[in-house]
Amino acid sequence: MSPRLCVAGMPLSVGFDRIDKELQSIIQNSEIIIAEEKKTAHRVLARSGCRGRDFFLLNEHTDLKSKLSIVDKVSSAGLSCFFSDQGTPCVADPGYDFVDMCYDRGVDVFSFPGPSSITTALSLSGFYAEKFYFAGFPPREKSSRKKFFDKLFSAEDTIVLFERPYVMKKLVDELVVFKRRIAVVYNLGMKDEKVIRGRSKEIANELKNMPKAPFVVILEGAK
Repeated sequence: MSPRLCVAGMPLSVGFDRIDKELQSIIQNSEIIIAEEKKTAHRVLARSGCRGRDFFLLNEHTDLKSKLSIVDKVSSAGLSCFFSDQGTPCVADPGYDFVDMCYDRGVDVFSFPGPSSITTALSLSGFYAEKFYFAGFPPREKSSRKKFFDKLFSAEDTIVLFERPYVMKKLVDELVVFKRRIAVVYNLGMKDEKVIRGRSKEIANELKNMPKAPFVVILEGAK
């Protein structure tokens, strides 16, 4: 049987009791488990009845040599499973090149669809989203970051972007020149999920006083 890799979506919240029974079965039957974060991996494995199972980490700190080593193991196994910390793997997340390498080695890659913070946040924003642009994470370097936002602010489509929780105050200052409405969605899927909407100057103080937590930003498009 040819090697198979399941790319699996995880719940957006920390409620690992939400892991689908079918996905639990895939994890139980996988020879190789690949996860983004150690803490999440332990919880997912415990919930799936696989407490103590070995697994490989694949994240932004994983070098090419280590990725190739994992690809070797996946290509020599029957069934493997790769899941991210939250949401759908490989979208503004590490792992896309790993999946690409698996294809090159003849691995049959298939999905276990899960939630996406991109489309979930869009649905909560109330903004026009028949067409939208996903911008990922802004660059950290100052000049590249300015070019990034200059491009976004001149766009007509609704835009979704991510940013790290500790950069919120800086981000608020950068968004102040954006004239249309903004929605910031905090802690998707959690009990304290919160949506803050309005023009940048109207919501700036509230955003700056929010606790550090995962969030998604939506910039309203011009209909």
